[in-house]
Amino acid sequence: MKKTYTKAVLTASLAAAGLAFSFSDPLFAAEDPRYFSSKAAGTTTADFLNLAAGARAAAMGGAYSAISDEASAVYWNPAGLVQIPKLSAVFMRAQYLEEISYQYAAYAHRLSYDSVMAGSVLLTDIGAITETDISGGIMPSGSFTPRDQVFTLSYSKAILEFSDKDIDVSVGVSLKYIKSSIVDSAKSYAGDVGIMTYNFGDIPYRLAVTATNMGGGLTYDKESNPLPLTFKLGAAVNPFRNLLVATDVVLPKNNQPNVLLGVELATTPNELTRLCIRGGLNAQQMSDGLGGLSIGLGATLHFFSLDYAYAPMGELGTTHRISLTFDFPFRSPIFQRRDRTVFTKMKGVSFK
Repeated sequence: MKKTYTKAVLTASLAAAGLAFSFSDPLFAAEDPRYFSSKAAGTTTADFLNLAAGARAAAMGGAYSAISDEASAVYWNPAGLVQIPKLSAVFMRAQYLEEISYQYAAYAHRLSYDSVMAGSVLLTDIGAITETDISGGIMPSGSFTPRDQVFTLSYSKAILEFSDKDIDVSVGVSLKYIKSSIVDSAKSYAGDVGIMTYNFGDIPYRLAVTATNMGGGLTYDKESNPLPLTFKLGAAVNPFRNLLVATDVVLPKNNQPNVLLGVELATTPNELTRLCIRGGLNAQQMSDGLGGLSIGLGATLHFFSLDYAYAPMGELGTTHRISLTFDFPFRSPIFQRRDRTVFTKMKGVSFK
């Protein structure tokens, strides 16, 4: 137990040190001093990169970097992909504010007992907007339709040197291709990196650190605007068998630090069925008067999970998300597996 605790502390310390190093890098010192503060609102572009993927995560307020262990981990923390069974897929439809909607799909496939490859696509539809000139007159084109596309390729790998029967440690990386069209179009590339630990004890817990949207900005005309670089420190704990509590400390380039909280209460009528109720809190949105609370429901039957999230955003309106997740073979909750660590070779399952 002492050895496991030491590993967990070491891993978390390395992650925190990496995060601190990132902030102390001269690159950040040379940039706009408003970054990572409340004065930085509106200084970055491509805010669609912050749209939540998956109804379960959205219902838990986005406190998901230490929880993600299915295909949507491509978005939240690629290190979590290594916890999938043989394959995992998720499809989500979101009705956002006004006429805005977006779709998300991801697929993850196990290459071996300690590595996983995955990919995802995010598509937004803002709806038609009337195009006017500087005096307010309607342009001959009539209207334009902004759209955004994000294609992501991810790889997750177990760190076997730090993993044993009491702890799983993994890392993950992602590469994104970003295309955004308003009237003009812009393209860019970005990367994500994540670390995750699963600690199996009397009270199981997880730790995570991520850095997302690291890359060049988008240039629609002449001026390049930076992407919404974000760092997260996440933790989740299972104080009881069917209760999950999670939190993320978020350090966004375009705002001050934020705290996310999420909770999930589940019941299991039988081994292949799981019913959940969820809630979440976003402290920044709450202080800005944009709601900040979210709720949701979920049901798992054998290979399939159906999830729904409802998140009001104050005077702006309400948002709805529904997603369908497919995991094969049947994926038990991490801390309820007979063989707790996923890095023990799975009998009867081919990875070819």
